[in-house]
Amino acid sequence: MDQLETGSVEVEKIAGKSTVTRCFSKYALKFIIPKKVGPASTDAVWIYTLTYGGGIVSGDSISCNFTIGDDCTAVLTTQASTKVYKSVGIKCSEQMLEARVGSNTLFVVTPDPVTCFSTARYSQKQVFRVLSDSNLVVVDWFTSGRYESGEKWDFGLYKSSNNIYLEDHQPLFLDTRVVVASVGYEMITFVLGDLKILT
Repeated sequence: MDQLETGSVEVEKIAGKSTVTRCFSKYALKFIIPKKVGPASTDAVWIYTLTYGGGIVSGDSISCNFTIGDDCTAVLTTQASTKVYKSVGIKCSEQMLEARVGSNTLFVVTPDPVTCFSTARYSQKQVFRVLSDSNLVVVDWFTSGRYESGEKWDFGLYKSSNNIYLEDHQPLFLDTRVVVASVGYEMITFVLGDLKILT
């Protein structure tokens, strides 16, 4: 990764169970890993991410790395929508996630949607490195903003990239979505209409 790591989690199979063997985080990121989720027979690690202050502040840069070992199951999620606060000038908030998914492994990434406040500028990139027998589920979605406060498609920038690579850096899936305020509020609302969420 190009930037300093804000968080890192490693999951390995220990005594027949998916187990967190390394967990590190620092401001502005924190992980919560409950000891018990579901029946005792369930073999899955649940990882919740949260940010201090309940959201991402203008100029924040978060970079995290996940290694999910062979024969493991892990779920990465959040406790609430990821809020991106108003931008200060042209500062952009950034989030980078990189994950390696082992053989016969299931990694599920199902966060709550990103909600950008008025004028917020946000960019995220998620890179997944999988094997031919890895299993990966990714949900990437965002809202039109704080709709109940009258903010609808009122943010400055939303950019999200999801890249999945096989061994030898062979691209399997490359996707980038961009919504830019400079296109004009009228054009965005014309195209997206009354939609409140996009996946």
